[in-house]
Amino acid sequence: MNAHNQSVFTYENAKTIKGESLGFVTAIRYLAPADESGKWNVCPKAGHCASVCLYTAGRGIFATTQAARIRKTVWRMTDKAGHLAAASAEILTADKRARLTGMRLAVRVNGTSDLPGDAIELARRHPSVQFYDYTKIAATLKRDLPSNYHLTLSYDAQTVPWGMCKPALARGVNVAVAFAVKRSEDLPSHWRGVPVIDGDLHDLRFIDAQRGVIVGLRAKGAARGPGGRRFVVSDF
Repeated sequence: MNAHNQSVFTYENAKTIKGESLGFVTAIRYLAPADESGKWNVCPKAGHCASVCLYTAGRGIFATTQAARIRKTVWRMTDKAGHLAAASAEILTADKRARLTGMRLAVRVNGTSDLPGDAIELARRHPSVQFYDYTKIAATLKRDLPSNYHLTLSYDAQTVPWGMCKPALARGVNVAVAFAVKRSEDLPSHWRGVPVIDGDLHDLRFIDAQRGVIVGLRAKGAARGPGGRRFVVSDF
């Protein structure tokens, strides 16, 4: 454990369980999203999603978990070098443990944040580990990204409108879209003329065989309620 006596990553939740059946142990960093920390905004392009963020889903519903994520955010924002050094050390350990069990490690640095610079730096430190994220910062897609860092663009009518998604799709980047579909229902086969794949089967976006498609996600948590109407797509 580091000097802050806090792990950078989480390893056990609904997302990681699906990945394990595909041979991957997943490490996800959860910060206090947007401006939930009360001081810093770790999701600079948050739009309609801010009001229905899955921050309080799963273990996030507990006050102790939320407080831990705020502490982790304060740590990252006041001691970036120390935070990333601790993250790097944790990745080394997790990677060794995964390999001992015949698994591979996948790292999602931005589970509830959008700080791609952190992931880029860590991916360069650990070229043999697979990193991936969802992002609303479209400009990141034009950066010189490490080959082991996979990005999926997230659609948001407010901050990442369809006009920004089309050129990304044309370049083979997949775009995540939340649909007003129940867990037991099928996703639409196409949206705005683009094929839709089921993004709920797993979270390992880097193994998606199709490129330049919509990654369909069923609305979850608060996004299923009235607050999700501006973020969740229902016109299909």
